[in-house]
Amino acid sequence: METQEQAGDGSERASDTAAPGQRLGEAFRARLNELFAAAERRGKRITNREVVLWMNHHGYAIKDAYLSQLRSGRAASPSLKIIEGLSAYFDVDSSTLLSADSSPGLNELLNEHGVRSIATRAAGLSQENIDAIARLLDRFREAEKLPPVSTDEADVP
Repeated sequence: METQEQAGDGSERASDTAAPGQRLGEAFRARLNELFAAAERRGKRITNREVVLWMNHHGYAIKDAYLSQLRSGRAASPSLKIIEGLSAYFDVDSSTLLSADSSPGLNELLNEHGVRSIATRAAGLSQENIDAIARLLDRFREAEKLPPVSTDEADVP
C-alpha cells in the first residue's frame, strides 16, 4: 500500500504504519477496558477474576492471565468464542468490541436508560447552564453512592 510519504507530501497516516491488525487490536483493548470502566461508573466494580469465572462457567474457556493480557494489549487477537463470551458477560453486541470507531464508550453511555434524553435536552444550552447541570448530576451520583466522574471520563469524545 502506498503511504502519503511515498506519495511525496512528507506525511504518513498512522493506519499505514500500524502492523496488520494493530489498529483493531488497540480498539478492542480500549473497548474492553471501557466496559469495565462503565460498570464501575454504575457502581459495580468488576474484577478480571469475576469475568473469568463467569465465562468458564458458561462454556467460554479463558484464563486469568489471558484476560489480563487482552486488557493490557499484550494479547490482541482473541478468538471469536472469547469475544462472544465477553460480549455475553457485559450484555453488549459483539460488534461493540470489534468496532474501530474512535469513541468506544460514548454510545454505550448514551444508550443507558435516559442518558441520551438528558444529552438531547442539554444541546444548545449555555456553558454556564451545562456546568450547573454537571454539578447537579455530580450531587445525584454522590447521593446514590456512585463513584465520581473524573474530568477525563466526563470529556469522552
